[in-house]
Amino acid sequence: NFFSYFYLPSDLGKLVMRPWTILTNIFFHSLGSIWHIVGNMIMLYFIGRILHDFLDRSKVWTIFLGGGIVGGLFFVIMANVFPLFDDVVGRMVLLGASGGVTAIIVATGVHLPFYEIRPFGLFNIQMRWLAAILVVLDLLNMPASANFGGLFAHLGGAVFGALYILNIQGRIDIPSFELPSFRRSKMKTVHRDESKRKVKTPSGSRKRTPDQEQIDAILDKISQSGYDSLSREEKDILFKASE
Repeated sequence: NFFSYFYLPSDLGKLVMRPWTILTNIFFHSLGSIWHIVGNMIMLYFIGRILHDFLDRSKVWTIFLGGGIVGGLFFVIMANVFPLFDDVVGRMVLLGASGGVTAIIVATGVHLPFYEIRPFGLFNIQMRWLAAILVVLDLLNMPASANFGGLFAHLGGAVFGALYILNIQGRIDIPSFELPSFRRSKMKTVHRDESKRKVKTPSGSRKRTPDQEQIDAILDKISQSGYDSLSREEKDILFKASE
């Protein structure tokens, strides 16, 4: 009964009285399904590390938490809109990080579509196909699944992850938000400012293949100050060079 105060209720009256559940539900999992939390942890760890190599920490956290929150909103909206749930809407609750994990997977698939992974050493698959397969499986399972709430959360997270990446890539224009950047120390900040002067990124760099001198300068900056010290333009140059 105590933990239920941290689960996201589909009942709007309860949600008004427990607004914190839109966030806290992300960090709770059902003990009756140990594979649920194990699967989420494995996916979040391995796919999250890949995404973190190309985005700074604040953006990765924004995608995870934003995906969980939007997934929760999808769950509440769908539970109250579809007549199918009229008899159970007062008893349905959502808990689990699946919305946030799905957002991470889909965001990685959109940002790094041709990045290949080898799950458990069995086969190679590009991130775009992994993300697409997981979303399609959710859609196919929806009519027969008893876990409607979880599937709605997955889809909400997928939508958020895709839109967030498209926004930071400049392919769509929506109001953006992200968590504050994490700075380890004042000296680190000084190094970042100094290193920015060493790397020149012409305004037309996005339109042509980056030359080796630019790439070497960016790699030197990473070795000196870390990947997080790169500007968005420098990250784009590095990404284009890896294609």
